[in-house]
Amino acid sequence: MRGATELLRGQFSVFSFQFSVWKTPSFVSSYKCFCRHFLLGGLFLFLLAGAARAEPAGKIPVVASIVPLADFCRQLGGERVEVQALIPPGASPHVFEPPPSVVARAAKARLFVYIGGGLEPWAAKLLKSRGAEKLEVVEAVHGIHLITEAGEHHHDEKSGKKPHGHQADAAKEKARDDHHGHGHEAGNPHVWLDPVLAQDICRRISAALIRLDPANRGDYEARRDRYLQELAALHQEMEKRISAFRLREFVCFHPAFTYLARRYGLKEAGVIEVAPGREPTPLHLQKIVKAIKKYGIKVVFAEPQFNPRVAEVIAREAGAKVLFIDPVGGRRPYGENYLQLMRYNLGMMEEAMK
Repeated sequence: MRGATELLRGQFSVFSFQFSVWKTPSFVSSYKCFCRHFLLGGLFLFLLAGAARAEPAGKIPVVASIVPLADFCRQLGGERVEVQALIPPGASPHVFEPPPSVVARAAKARLFVYIGGGLEPWAAKLLKSRGAEKLEVVEAVHGIHLITEAGEHHHDEKSGKKPHGHQADAAKEKARDDHHGHGHEAGNPHVWLDPVLAQDICRRISAALIRLDPANRGDYEARRDRYLQELAALHQEMEKRISAFRLREFVCFHPAFTYLARRYGLKEAGVIEVAPGREPTPLHLQKIVKAIKKYGIKVVFAEPQFNPRVAEVIAREAGAKVLFIDPVGGRRPYGENYLQLMRYNLGMMEEAMK
């Protein structure tokens, strides 16, 4: 009993790791030993629990640059993957700068999926710092000839080439950079907003997962085939509904929906911000207003990632209204589901153009 009383009399500080107890040398030594083992054991359990939360046992850690790519990975990997989107909902991929937390998540990934084509200028540096060891990389624009401002409209929906890892992709990137003269920045990277091109992206993500986990090939292939059917059904639905549009022209904030427009026979009559961060000139805004009046456009499409002020000014000048369409998702009512996001955008366009 007396020993317990002496122990209670001890004063212990967690933060300074200093303590004083009843002045018995042998007791002090034992008490120090007990505290040291207790603290080390507690720290070990804390780190173990944190690791379990960060990366569930047996799951492949996957990072994707934007929400739609993250949804593709979840749909294709199911319970076998742990997926995180690096760019948070509401942020524009064009101006996003990765904080240390994003770099840390990417460092733990086994699969890195990004768009490429200049959308994420920080990705190359991040991948270089991460290294290629035990890492699969899928670049969405790989094998697709990007649309340029000059109007380059040809593309390969199926490249016919086998998927490549990070090192092979780097060589392809260099060749494509040499071809364009000034690299990926010359092309429009918004390929995921074409449901047909999205199918090709998903095939390559699925192939990467199979390379990482060949023992579960059958499950990945079944998930791939099921999701490709859903994307094909989305494409057919969009084709049917858009064919009934009275208007074929539209005005949007930036050229995010260029691939969608080309796929379904629509036309961007005006784009407010032609390139990220490039403020429209008064002359450019006047041209957009003229186009709105010429084609009888009733809606200017803004995007939730950008300030709608300029879109509102144009709409007021042209006698139109503003509606929002979203290229990257992560908001209500569609959340992080690509199929729901695309149907939401389709509904907004239908309201404005049918």
